[in-house]
Amino acid sequence: MKTFGKEIAKQFATSFFFCSLIFLILFVLFSNKINKYISLASFVTVNEGTFNKEPTKFDLTKKELSKIPYEGDKWATLKINEIDLTLPVFQGDSLEILKKGVGHYFGTYFPGEGGTIILDAHNNKGMFRRLPELKVNSTIVIEATYGTFTYKVTKTDIIHYQDTSKLPVQSDKEILMMYTCYPVTAVGMTTQRYVVYAELVGEEYAS
Repeated sequence: MKTFGKEIAKQFATSFFFCSLIFLILFVLFSNKINKYISLASFVTVNEGTFNKEPTKFDLTKKELSKIPYEGDKWATLKINEIDLTLPVFQGDSLEILKKGVGHYFGTYFPGEGGTIILDAHNNKGMFRRLPELKVNSTIVIEATYGTFTYKVTKTDIIHYQDTSKLPVQSDKEILMMYTCYPVTAVGMTTQRYVVYAELVGEEYAS
C-alpha cells in the first residue's frame, strides 16, 4: 500500500514538473506577446474620457455623431429627478464600466440620431434600484457632451434576460430603453430584467 502511494506521489511530482517546465518555456518564448495583450486589456478599461480628448460632436446635417466614443469614454450624464438619480454614462457596458455608472449598449444609437438607445446599470442603491418607481410620463434627461435630450416614459415591462425581442433596435424612431436586473432588491445576476421605455420629446444641441 505504501509502495502504491509513493508511486502515485512520484507520478504526480513528475507531471507537475513537466507542466511547469512547459509553461516556463512558453512564457519565455511568448513573453512579449503576453505583455502586449495584458497592456491592451488594461488600455480598454474605463478611463472616463482618456481616449477622447475632444468632446464628442454631433453632425446636425447627417443627424449622427461625427466620432463615436471609445469603450470606457464618458459621453453623457443621465438625470432622473423623480428618483433623485444622477449618473455618468459610458460607452460600452462591461463589468468594469457598470461599476462606474450607466453603460451604453454597443450597436445602438446615440441621442439625436433617431434610433433605439439602450442603457443599462446595476440594481444597486444609487444605480437603477429605483427604476420601478418611474411611471408613464416620468421625465428622463440625458445631458450629452453635444446637447441635452429629454424623454418621457411610455411604458415599463419585466422580461426574461434572453428575450431580445423586447429590446428591438430600430432606426425609424428615437426610443430610449433602460434596464436592470429584477427583482431590484436581488443580489447578483437574475433571469429577469426591468425595462423602462421612453420617447424623445425635446432636444437642445450645444452651440
